[in-house]
Amino acid sequence: MMIYLDYNATTPCAPEVVEAMQPYFGTVFGNPSSLHPFGAAAEKAVRRAAEQVAKLICAEPEQILFTGSATESNNHAIRNAPPGELLLTTAEHASLYEPARLRGSVRLVPPCPEAVIAAASAGTALAALNLANHETGELLPEPERIARRLRERGIPLHFDATQAVGKLPVDVRLLGCDSMAFSAHKLYGPKGVGVLYLREPERFRPLLTGGGQQRGLRAGTLNVPGIAGLGKAAELVRFPSSAPRDRFEACLACSGIPHRIAGTGHARLPQTCCVLFPGQDGMKLVALLGEAGVAVSSGSACSSGGLSRILLAAGADPVAAAGALRVSFGLHSTVREAETAADIILETIRKHQTPGVIDVGSY
Repeated sequence: MMIYLDYNATTPCAPEVVEAMQPYFGTVFGNPSSLHPFGAAAEKAVRRAAEQVAKLICAEPEQILFTGSATESNNHAIRNAPPGELLLTTAEHASLYEPARLRGSVRLVPPCPEAVIAAASAGTALAALNLANHETGELLPEPERIARRLRERGIPLHFDATQAVGKLPVDVRLLGCDSMAFSAHKLYGPKGVGVLYLREPERFRPLLTGGGQQRGLRAGTLNVPGIAGLGKAAELVRFPSSAPRDRFEACLACSGIPHRIAGTGHARLPQTCCVLFPGQDGMKLVALLGEAGVAVSSGSACSSGGLSRILLAAGADPVAAAGALRVSFGLHSTVREAETAADIILETIRKHQTPGVIDVGSY
C-alpha cells in the first residue's frame, strides 16, 4: 500500500467537502450573479463560504476575495503594489518571487525580522513574505513585529499563508497584514480555489476586469462548487500532530546515514521535514521511492526540477541540496507510517549511496 507523505503539495478532499460540493454540480447550478432563484441559491452558498473562511482567519466576510489559486492571489497582491521597490526574503515561493522579479526592482533579504525591518525604506512599495516555508516548514519569526514596524512606516504588507492556514492558528487581526493568500487544496478542500484576504477591499485595484462579480474586485463567473467546498474545509480545519514527523526524524537520527534536517533550531510546521542527503540525487530518489511505495517530494511541487534556491540561499552546500527530500505528513498520517517510510527511504539510500560522501555541511 502506498504511503502518501506529500501533504504540503496537496491534500485529498475530505468526504464532507465532497458532499458539500455535490449540489452545486447539479440541482443548485445557477450563476450566482443571476437574480432568479437559481442564482440566489448559488449566491447564498458563496456568502456562506465567505463567512466560513472569514471565521477561520478571524476576518470579516467582505474582506474575503475568492480566486483560482494561491498563486493568483499572490500575483494580485504583487500587481496591486504602488510604484517602488518590492521587499521579499530569500525563502519565498515562486508565486511571489517570479511576479516580483518580472515587475522590476526587488530587494531580497534573509527571512528574519531584523533583516526585513532594516531593509524597509521610504522607497519600499510592498513587503511580501511567507508565513511558513513550503520546502523546509520554517515559520517566519515574529510576523506581528514585522507588521507593526512596517505599518509605522506606511509600508503595505502581504503574507503568503498557503502552508500555514490549516496547520496553525492564523489570525489576521493579530498579524496586522494588509493582504494574505492561501489555497483550498492545502487544507482538504478542492483544487482550483484560492483566497485573497484584503484588510481594505475598497483600495484594491482588480487584476481581472469585465464583470461585476465579487463587488467588482475580480471579474469572472464564480466556481460555486469549489467555493462551497472551500467553505466546508475551512469549517472542518483541525491542526496536524507533530508526532509522525518527530518519529520519522528520530528514525533518521538512528540510521547512521549522513543527513541534515533543514530548519532545526527554528520554529517549524508540525508536520514538515526537509531532509538533505549529501551525494544523493533527490529527483531520482523520489522516483525510486515511488516505486518502493512512498510518495514524497524533492521540494516544492510547483517548481521541482533543479537545486532549491531556498536551500542554497540558506547556506546549504549544492551537494547536500541536490539530495533534498521534503516529507510532509497529514491529519491521518500515523507514527507507524512514519517508521515504515523512514525504513524504506533509508534502505533505498543504502542501495544507491555514493561512496565516500559523508560531509553533511553546516546547514
